[in-house]
Amino acid sequence: MQQLENENMKDAGNTKEALVKLGIITIGTQLGTAVIHRMAKHPVLLFGLGIAAGLYAQKNRKQIIVAGEELKNQGKQLLHLKPIMKKTNHLPDK
Repeated sequence: MQQLENENMKDAGNTKEALVKLGIITIGTQLGTAVIHRMAKHPVLLFGLGIAAGLYAQKNRKQIIVAGEELKNQGKQLLHLKPIMKKTNHLPDK
């Protein structure tokens, strides 16, 4: 009985953690949207932020390329994983 209660508490904790993450993502999305709408009203600011992003990408291009290659390799590994479970529906040999 105690073990069942502990498992229910863990599940409740996971649910709360997921809801908190979802809330943070939602707030971040709303704030990002508001910032983009305000920047659209100020084209000089938008141009300046574009230049800053370009300079950052130029300065850190090697790290960005390495991160992209790692992500590509992880994707390939994910697609080439072999099934973990073995088939159990084998017909008996005759």
